[in-house]
Amino acid sequence: MVRHCIKAWHDSAVGKRILFFSDLHYAPESESLGDELCSILRSLKADLLLCGGDLCSDAINIKLLPSILEKLSGCAPQCAAIPGNWERGKNWLPQKFWKELFRKYDWNYLCNDAITIGDWGWIYGCDDISRGYPAVTQQPPEEREKIFLVHRPDTVIAVDREYPLNDFSLILCGHTHGGQIRIPLFGAITAPSFYGRHLTCGVYGKDNIKTRMIVSTGVNHASFPWRINCRREVLLVELC
Repeated sequence: MVRHCIKAWHDSAVGKRILFFSDLHYAPESESLGDELCSILRSLKADLLLCGGDLCSDAINIKLLPSILEKLSGCAPQCAAIPGNWERGKNWLPQKFWKELFRKYDWNYLCNDAITIGDWGWIYGCDDISRGYPAVTQQPPEEREKIFLVHRPDTVIAVDREYPLNDFSLILCGHTHGGQIRIPLFGAITAPSFYGRHLTCGVYGKDNIKTRMIVSTGVNHASFPWRINCRREVLLVELC
């Protein structure tokens, strides 16, 4: 677990705890990893749980999602998720399929859509740039903490050019897996991003804007089955 303390823009959000995980790539061989993830999430007692996409990978593993979604839904009072490139890549499945699947287990599935969280938060879930159509289709409300949830940092940069994200205090994304292989004092060798290794993980800012983007290294691996000097992570974001 990696903890970040981010300054809240609104008093109503001070003290709220947000959990974020991404890239679980759930499969039969990762069931124990899923159970460990649920145990960690439950122990942190957060106000909100967010999933940054790529909950599974191969289509054959979609049948496993009900069990993990049900377990995860008990980890926080409210849960929301967005599509990753693996969900979007299954273009024979409409977004309605994913929305209904997640809703059945008390999850909000957001694809260019938003929800309010209690009396303090507003979450906008953006589509993925690889196979989707990312856009900001709703105006952020006043006097609520605004969080932008998206799968990859590349989407953030693309969207910000057309729909400036300056009204969001926090942007959460994953996809890069931290590069999976990191060299001390150098960082990731490469990462699945148009920007190479420059946005692999950590906290990023934009000029003098107060908005902060956090890129997670994710929970599981992809492409090759190991990590070197690159820990799996769950993010705990505390609004201070």
